[in-house]
Amino acid sequence: MNYDTFANLLFSRVRRADVTLALVIINAIIFALLVAMSRNAMQIPSDLLIRAGGNFAPLVQKGELWRLFSALFLHGGLLHVGLNMFALYQAGQVVERLFGRLGFLVIYVGAGLLGNLASLWWKQGSVSVGASGAIFGVYGALLAYLLLQRGSVPGEVFREMRSGTLGFIGYSLFAGFSLPGIDNAAHLGGLAGGMILGLAFAEPVVSSRPVRWLSPRALGGVLVLVALGLTLWQQTPEVVRRYQADSAYQQTLQRFVLDEQELLREQAALMDSLRQRRLTEAAALEVLEHDFLPRWERLINQLSGATAPAPSEWQRHELVAYASTRRDAVKALAQAFETRQMVWVERSRALQVQADNILLQMRLRHSVEAGAR
Repeated sequence: MNYDTFANLLFSRVRRADVTLALVIINAIIFALLVAMSRNAMQIPSDLLIRAGGNFAPLVQKGELWRLFSALFLHGGLLHVGLNMFALYQAGQVVERLFGRLGFLVIYVGAGLLGNLASLWWKQGSVSVGASGAIFGVYGALLAYLLLQRGSVPGEVFREMRSGTLGFIGYSLFAGFSLPGIDNAAHLGGLAGGMILGLAFAEPVVSSRPVRWLSPRALGGVLVLVALGLTLWQQTPEVVRRYQADSAYQQTLQRFVLDEQELLREQAALMDSLRQRRLTEAAALEVLEHDFLPRWERLINQLSGATAPAPSEWQRHELVAYASTRRDAVKALAQAFETRQMVWVERSRALQVQADNILLQMRLRHSVEAGAR
């Protein structure tokens, strides 16, 4: 078969690669919306990607399975979406004509879902986004077609497609293993999914139908893909309970910080009122004993009863010590008002300094650990 005959057969199957073009446009529109929301085209924040539907293990395992699909249309930055859409447009036009519009769409989505399941299985602690797994599936299907239907492709076209496909796959995987932040699990999962469906669907270009959907080979390929996806899902470590516990601790921590800052502001205002004689010592004592002390006790009890993730247990322990020291400083100040003895004033000041030192040591340790990571 010569080149002209091959090209005519391809274009008789699909005159225009509408599905490929539609996917590129949809991805571009969604990325533009993310940029408008974040006001940063180079790097979309992770929290926005999670809210928009990123592949995040704790939420997927909680029942939000739709994220496996929605993550295919989200990208983390301009370079990410630009390279992906360029690769999709280049390979998609060929693969859509080889497998037909429906066949191409099944390959794209099926490989993308398998890629996201592989990403979920490999790493559960970060959000994964992008069409890379699906695009690797497109290249995998093209490679499978070249292997299975070599006789349908003219020699020069075969060599050009083979070198381009292998070059893209090889370079992308090498970059994924060499550079941080690239999800090679999704790439490999998508590549495997695309090759499975490509081998299952591939028909000679002279065939009247791009895919014989009810053939044993096509049905078998779909079943293999589903079985592989279910296996990855079942083997993925469960993190939803740990995530829920971590989230509960973070909420407790946020409440603690807000309440602690409010308490310190009110204590400073009380002392100012005393110095300016707008408040009597008796009234101040009433506030200390019946307002400030119970609130410090509640903060201590909240943190003491919280379950912190293992890396943050030291932080919880130190915050309990900090809050307890602040409470003791208030007790000493109340004792000073009752007894009018300076020794209790000095005791209260010393405890406040001790509390400040606990907080300072915590910040230093946190900075050291963050730098080590």
